[in-house]
Amino acid sequence: MNQNIKQLFNQIDNKFDFIILLSNEFKVKPNSIRTNWFSTYYSIPQKHESRVLEILQNTIRQQNLIAV
Repeated sequence: MNQNIKQLFNQIDNKFDFIILLSNEFKVKPNSIRTNWFSTYYSIPQKHESRVLEILQNTIRQQNLIAV
C-alpha cells in the first residue's frame, strides 16, 4: 500500500493543499504530515493508510476533472 500511496502522491498537483486537507482530516500539524508522512520514508501511520489512499484517489479524480 505504501508504494501505491507514494505513486499517487507524486501525481498530486498541489501538494500544499493536499497536506492541509490531511491535516484537517486527522488533526495533525501540516509540517508533521509533510515531514513524517511524505518525506523519504513515507511513514504514514498504519491506522490512517486506507483513508489517506481514499483521499489521494478522490483528489486526483477531482484534479483530472478540472484539467479536462
